[in-house]
Amino acid sequence: MLPLMSSIILSALFHTTQGTLATYVDLPRRSGPLSARSSTSGLDAFNGSYHINITLGGNQYSVLIDTGSSDLWVAGAVPQSEDTGTSASIQYAVGLAEGPVKTAQLEILGFTVPDQAFIEVPVGNGAPDGTGLIGLGPNTGSHIHDALIDLPAGDTPLDRIFRQNLTTPNYLTVLLNRPNDTAEKYTGAMTIGEVLPQYSNITNQPKVPVSVLDSIISQSQHWSIVLDSNGIVGPDGKAIKVTSNATDAPIHDVNQLVAVIDTGFTLPQVPSEVARALYSSAKGAQLTNVQSFNGDIWVIDCDAEVNATFVIGGQSYPIHPLDLNHQVTDNDGNNICFGAFQPRIAGARESTYDVILGMAWLTNVYLLIDYGDFVDGTTKTDDPYVQFLPMTDPAAAHADFVATRLSGKDTTSSQRNSGSDGPKGLFETHNILILAGAAAASALLL
Repeated sequence: MLPLMSSIILSALFHTTQGTLATYVDLPRRSGPLSARSSTSGLDAFNGSYHINITLGGNQYSVLIDTGSSDLWVAGAVPQSEDTGTSASIQYAVGLAEGPVKTAQLEILGFTVPDQAFIEVPVGNGAPDGTGLIGLGPNTGSHIHDALIDLPAGDTPLDRIFRQNLTTPNYLTVLLNRPNDTAEKYTGAMTIGEVLPQYSNITNQPKVPVSVLDSIISQSQHWSIVLDSNGIVGPDGKAIKVTSNATDAPIHDVNQLVAVIDTGFTLPQVPSEVARALYSSAKGAQLTNVQSFNGDIWVIDCDAEVNATFVIGGQSYPIHPLDLNHQVTDNDGNNICFGAFQPRIAGARESTYDVILGMAWLTNVYLLIDYGDFVDGTTKTDDPYVQFLPMTDPAAAHADFVATRLSGKDTTSSQRNSGSDGPKGLFETHNILILAGAAAASALLL
């Protein structure tokens, strides 16, 4: 989830009216000895978002992992903590997280960080006791770092961990698994300083440079990359014509879109012309403005298979059709579906990027982020980069869609468009239960 004017947050995420919460199922730790910086843990989807357990001041917290921001905050009083005498506020597009900046011992994925700074926010409807968020973005985007005037304790948790041993790799990996449809559990894995052994080939994938912003706007620095020229292939198998509007991003071709990698967004945010190319010809397509989605969304038939491929660093990354066509259920048990790649809404527009690669995109790859010289005070001089290992096989993904949405009978060849651009208000006329639904399942509001 991107802070300031670059995030979309749903205030209903933690509301108890959202229905039952996902059951936490930790993936087992790897057997055998771990190196000084090798740790892995299960991730769980909480109404569509991914969380890990941390210990702060001796208390356990379930925190959302968010590569789109750079601060740690938890709800409720943290024992064995010390007040720094300052406070910090993170303004999101809807709502904010604010409170005193304190320090306490942090334990995460087998690592211990003494005196880690965090924001202690009041418990409220949007922030139940024992919950929080851990920002995994670059240090330059940290509000806590600014509040503590560059004191070491104010560095992000990942910076603090990396600086414990400067000779080992400064990277993080994230695997966000996707169930076949909304009724199943989401799981995943996160590692620091090592890769999951079954996906070790990720280190052989193209190293995609992080686009480093000018120092005068460095607080807007995210894990941003540049897609290949016309790097989104639509359902017709042709590249979608695009024009970048990321005027404050480093120099890039006008046909290359700048994308932010954000585990805190549920729905990827794309230019309207990209969303139109993806969905306007899908069966039952209707462009609909939905208040709970903070803008337009393409409503499509649940049995409409949509395909797309992204091209980054010369490598193709197919997107699973179940990630392009999301299904929700209303209180009457009716299934309603929509295009998960949403036309960019107001809070997801900024001059430093064109696209937000959220969870519905990231479930198709295994992600590695190398922090390089973004680590504060490091002696490493390498530029930061990311790597993606493709996880979606198009043939298997098609079979999944047929089994899940078409009851095993492949009728996709007979599908034809019956859509239009008119706002029909479908989601407004149905009693929809949106589970962390629209733009950001990371939505943590106070």
